[in-house]
Parts: sequence; C-alpha cells; structure tokens
Amino acid sequence: MKITVDPKLKQLGISLACTVIEFTNQDYQAAIWQELLNPLIEKIEVEDTLEMIKDDPRIVATKKAYRTLGKDPARFRPSSDSLWRRVVQQKGLYQINDLVDLNNYFSLNWKLPFGSYDLSKVDEPIQLTVGKAGERYSGIGNKSVNIENLLVLEDSAGPFGSPTSDATRGMIGEETTRALIVGYQFAADTGVDQATVKKVLEAYLQDCRVVAQAII
Repeated sequence: MKITVDPKLKQLGISLACTVIEFTNQDYQAAIWQELLNPLIEKIEVEDTLEMIKDDPRIVATKKAYRTLGKDPARFRPSSDSLWRRVVQQKGLYQINDLVDLNNYFSLNWKLPFGSYDLSKVDEPIQLTVGKAGERYSGIGNKSVNIENLLVLEDSAGPFGSPTSDATRGMIGEETTRALIVGYQFAADTGVDQATVKKVLEAYLQDCRVVAQAII
C-alpha cells in the first residue's frame, strides 16, 4: 500500500484509515440495507438533530481542519456532514452498489468522511495533499468541484478524491474488483476501527479479501 500524507497535514492531526480489498461488486444486496443501513438510518432519524451534528466533536474537528487550510466547510461540506444531515432530515440515501452503500454506512457509523476508489483507475503511489490554486476536477454527479485549498488524494495523473466530493475518475462501479477504502480522520480520539471495517467488508461483499489495512 503506497499511500502517504503530506507532513504538514500530519502536523494538523490528519490521518487516513486505509483498506485495500479484492472482491466482486454487485448492484444491490438486501442484507446491507436490512441489517446495517436501515437500522442505523432509523436510529439517526429518531435520535439525532441538526444541532447535535453541529456540536459533534468529529464534525467540529473536520471543519476546523478545513478552515485551517483555507476552505469554508459551510460551502464545501465534508461528506460526513452532508450525509448525516440528509438522514436527520429524513431524505433517505441513494442506493448505488454494494461497496458505495457500505462506504455510506461507514461514514454514518463513524461520522467521518469516507471514500472508495477503483484501483484499476488510479495509480499508486497516492498522497493526501492540498488542492492548488485554481484547481478543479469533474466530480461525481456531473459537477465541477473547486478543490483549491481542499484536502485531496492524488496520483501521478492528479487529484481524484477528497473528503467533500470525489472525482469521476476513480469512482466505484459494478465492474470494480480491486478498491481502496479511505476514512479521513481529523483527531486522534475519533478514529476508525479497522477490525470492524474488515469484518463488515468480508461479511457483506461477495468474494471479499482484505489485502491490506493501515492507519497512515
């Protein structure tokens, strides 16, 4: 796993919880929704509020990092914030495919941004760095994403992912067989449980083999 974090970001307490898997992706698996997502969504709808999101220490730490880097988290919301808000407002979640659905489950579970990337479309080495002045990419959902001063994952061809919105270049499809799953962490006490990630992936993805895991 050839992934690094810019030392300047390390000094801010930013790290990545990384998992590489080989698997067979599927369009839809009922168990992911019946056993994982629907119970979590129902719990959030009943118990959580927008005020709770604003005050949550994981969201606070994430937004603080954005501001430190010069990005307004109110205009460029971390995906964890946007996803949690959507569920609290009872707007539900889009069903995409097995890995993307689990990616959303991880984000809602840990209240942290998660990204999943097709390793046949991006190359190692990969680095977490900061978007350059004027830099943009084509985001999922047919939108141009302003990544200036935003945390970005990049390879030799340039940026392809961020904790706000990923590029189309590395997006997961039903044809994906090897993927990198990244949890963006912003404080030492709000980390991802890698053992749980491994257990869930192996239980719910077809033919799943966890190749590597690391906190970087």
